[in-house]
Amino acid sequence: MKQPALPKVSVLIPAYNEEKYICYVLAALLKQDYPNIEIIVANNASTDRTAVMVETFIATHAGSPVSIQLVHEMKQGTNHARECARLHATGSIIAQIDADCVPGPNWISKGLRYLIRSKRVAVTGPYDYFDGNFFMRYATIITQCLTYPMTNEVVQVAQRGAILIGGNAFIRASALRMAGGYNTELTFYGDDVDLGARLSRLGHVMYAPQLMMRTSSRRYHALGFWQVNKKYQDCFWKLVFRQNHLNETVELNHPR
Repeated sequence: MKQPALPKVSVLIPAYNEEKYICYVLAALLKQDYPNIEIIVANNASTDRTAVMVETFIATHAGSPVSIQLVHEMKQGTNHARECARLHATGSIIAQIDADCVPGPNWISKGLRYLIRSKRVAVTGPYDYFDGNFFMRYATIITQCLTYPMTNEVVQVAQRGAILIGGNAFIRASALRMAGGYNTELTFYGDDVDLGARLSRLGHVMYAPQLMMRTSSRRYHALGFWQVNKKYQDCFWKLVFRQNHLNETVELNHPR
């Protein structure tokens, strides 16, 4: 009996000045135990050698069965880059990852198992800040694994959005298209909160603590742990408690 074809996964990587990190995430993606993927790197007006590094990596791995594509988006902002990559994607599943992430070899296969188990529109999981200090690393893991799943379920039952981790998510391409794609009015903070809210109106967004993603804590080092954490928390809870803001977000992506 012929086995059904595996769904194609399009991995989107926004990249702004990521010459130090980009090859690590590409190498990790080539080691995935899931075969049917394409990788799309959106060079977001980088001023360093990001594009050159990607082009060199592609040339070096020309014999790989995995397609790696470099596209360019001159309007700066994570969502500008992701939307550019999405428009080039051909997979039925969109996988979001950041340029400073290092996924384990079963990241895609595990994410798909959670996503296709039911009528979920998206699945997301926690970060492991592998280069952070001991307190920061394990405090964030415990918080994400213990409090985020419950919070995510409560806010969805209340129809107030959902938790979505921007660099560790799997989304049905059809749902993302119906949600209006990526909101390019948002350049960074709040982009994942906005997307989680819009997707939650189309179906269930699962938070899976086992879907761990190793990523850099460089932003916390640069701007301060509490300052960055406060920005993320403010964006999320403002959306949860301000229903008008959620309505404005949806209308922005679905103009009448």
